[in-house]
Amino acid sequence: MLVGWDLLIGLAALFCGAVVLGTVGFGLGIVAMPALLLIMTPREAVVIINAMIFLTTALTAVQTRRHLRLRQSWPFIIAGLPPVPLAVALLNTADPALLRLTIILLILALAVMSLFRIRLPGARRPWAGPVCGFLTSLLVSALGIGGPLGGIYAIAQDWTRDTIRATLAVYFTLASGTALALYAAAGLVSLPTAQNIGILALAVAAGAALASIVARRLSLPAFRYAILAVTIGGSASLLAREAIRLLF
Repeated sequence: MLVGWDLLIGLAALFCGAVVLGTVGFGLGIVAMPALLLIMTPREAVVIINAMIFLTTALTAVQTRRHLRLRQSWPFIIAGLPPVPLAVALLNTADPALLRLTIILLILALAVMSLFRIRLPGARRPWAGPVCGFLTSLLVSALGIGGPLGGIYAIAQDWTRDTIRATLAVYFTLASGTALALYAAAGLVSLPTAQNIGILALAVAAGAALASIVARRLSLPAFRYAILAVTIGGSASLLAREAIRLLF
């Protein structure tokens, strides 16, 4: 179980991640994961990230349910369920060092995509929803990272901000809830991990409460660039540490 400085780092990381997730509908993993990888194994970090995503998005789904446009979004939402068993199997068998490096590189790639607002080719075509839904869930359930891919897809649909938040909330609630059940079945939720989830959930609850205020008052461009700066900086430092470890 986390104690001392490790606990403070975990609380701060998940608080910031929860503010981002509650404000824009995705991004908890991409913000919190660099710090979590400093204090725990990649497997535990992925399980905790998905637990926190579930807790936060379930609340958001209830709050924004009237904005959900299920007729347009159901192919994306449903496509997030089939890849979850594969993702859990990958998480359970992957080498920790390779898992850590893959997560860091993916964070950097997604951060750059968000920074330059790269649009997905064919994002408005009928097949885009199922493809993005499948890939996003696969990445988030296996690596704890991948939400921005679903966010980029949702933004490309020209939905309102509240519809985007509602759609992503329902999507992540279903996908992360399923992943948590399978993590437990695969033996990935140990007693210390469950204890950490219980403690860190306090920071997520506080972050989600602040997000409801931030979403209405803060300049989103300024917020977006600040979060990206922290994310890219943290990921770059982790990548440098992994490179030094491999070389020496």
